[in-house]
Amino acid sequence: MPRRPLRVILIALAALAVLLPTAALTAQEDAPVTLLVFHRPPYYILKDGKPAGGFLLTAALLVFEKAGIPVTVREMPPGRIIATLADNKTQACGVGWFKTPQREAFAHLSLPLYQDQPLAVAVGSSARGIPTEPPPTLGDLLRTEKTWGLREGFSYGKEADQAFLQYPANRVKRFSDTHHMVTLLAQGRLDALLIDPEELSWIVASQPELGQKIRLVPLAGVPPGADRHILCSQAVSPEVMVRLDTAIRAFAPTQQYRDLTTFSYPYK
Repeated sequence: MPRRPLRVILIALAALAVLLPTAALTAQEDAPVTLLVFHRPPYYILKDGKPAGGFLLTAALLVFEKAGIPVTVREMPPGRIIATLADNKTQACGVGWFKTPQREAFAHLSLPLYQDQPLAVAVGSSARGIPTEPPPTLGDLLRTEKTWGLREGFSYGKEADQAFLQYPANRVKRFSDTHHMVTLLAQGRLDALLIDPEELSWIVASQPELGQKIRLVPLAGVPPGADRHILCSQAVSPEVMVRLDTAIRAFAPTQQYRDLTTFSYPYK
């Protein structure tokens, strides 16, 4: 067998050294990304740990599919999701997270997948003394001295949180479950509650009888809803993030996306 010149062997080895990282990167990109999700209707709905709906989870799964990136869904509490992404040891992403400087420091963020509707107020349909035209400010409604329901341990934004710190404590009741608050509102046991319109829409759709007893009041002076992103660990390659962004750009103008993200509210 003829001996190959040393120069030919060195050239071949150099070419292999260039190709190996590219092949490894391609294999990594084609490996399933773990999509970490917690159950929170109407954004994410899981049943036995498997995807069962939710407009943000459905939108994200469609984006990954359109980007040609396989995923496996895993249920995980929010705190552990952030810890897992910050660890940067696995190709993992979360769905529908807000951008903060802290998250930008340890993770990749996609283009916005969805922009929340502005915060609003739900009141009983027979409530008296609630100004609605023109849209009131939160301060206008607080001056009506109603009994409010708020989520326990939940921030409604700096201005709203500060306003309720100055509101009589005996006029505020806090709950862990928004659905329960809406039921109490329909029963007349609460006068008003701050709520994400998307969440109220889902609750009323699941219990139409509640929609007959509740109306949603838009607020003046509240900031636009925040953007929600796909948040990924830095173990997810920049190339994958580019593919996700390209898929989001293509998906956002479609009728399928509009159908997913259009809601009906009990305005009255």
